[in-house]
Amino acid sequence: MNAQFRSFCLVSTILLFLVAGCGTKEATVAPAGEGTKITGAELIDLLSGNTISIHEYGDTAIIEMYDNGKMYAVKSKTEKNDGKWSTENDKLCLKFKRWGFGDEICYDVFRKGEQYNLYTESGIKSSYFTITPGVKRGPQGKNAGSERKPSTRATATTSPDVMVEQPAAPPVSTPSIQETYQTSTPQAASRDLGMIYRGMSQNCPGCNLQGANLAEASLMRANLAGANLSNANLVKANLKWANMKGANLTSADLSGANLAGADLAGANLERADLTGANLEQTNLRGATINGAIGLDLKKAIR
Repeated sequence: MNAQFRSFCLVSTILLFLVAGCGTKEATVAPAGEGTKITGAELIDLLSGNTISIHEYGDTAIIEMYDNGKMYAVKSKTEKNDGKWSTENDKLCLKFKRWGFGDEICYDVFRKGEQYNLYTESGIKSSYFTITPGVKRGPQGKNAGSERKPSTRATATTSPDVMVEQPAAPPVSTPSIQETYQTSTPQAASRDLGMIYRGMSQNCPGCNLQGANLAEASLMRANLAGANLSNANLVKANLKWANMKGANLTSADLSGANLAGADLAGANLERADLTGANLEQTNLRGATINGAIGLDLKKAIR
């Protein structure tokens, strides 16, 4: 009887394992349960001839997505732009003439209810959009000309993540651009460092800035969530109110930096130098601070 019972349990366990294994292949789920992956073909059906509202860090851009692969965006009465859109390896790719410095930017799109979440290649959630049926400027936009419907291409891009242009800032003096230490992809690091300086968009979540020289840089309210800033030179940098959630700051030099009100929740600050840094109301909840130098937690949020 015991042998039969053990055999029954073994068979039941195997069946349960097989059923569970089959169930995991039914849908691709986004990080942290943020919805279901949308394919390139689905994106074309969803977006062609419709309008999307992209919400990103307090800004909203209304974008008309035309059947011919063109798009027209309005952020405010004075901030308008046009460009092209397509799909690539089941990613949504956007290329504006002016926003994002003219670079093509590709995102993984995950649907959760009526909301579509955009993720960068590094897995950072950049923004989200909702869809409104139809476009105001006609099926192909004003002066659209004759172009083909958005296509599905084979080669992925690794362009950094910038969508909505930030308000123009007054001219500032910025330090020279140089990388002191590179990863295995120096082109990406150089591009992402350039993203910080060109126009000072400061919107670079998930960027590779390892070893970058950002000493005395003006990065107030910058979005560097999930960015790789290990070994970076951030001496006396102005990072007031910056979003640096989950950023990698291992061995970074932040001495004298202004981090007042910055969000470093979940960031890695192992062996970072924070001597003389302003940490008033800095959010350090969940941050790793092992071996950090000169860390004064008196005014920080823990």
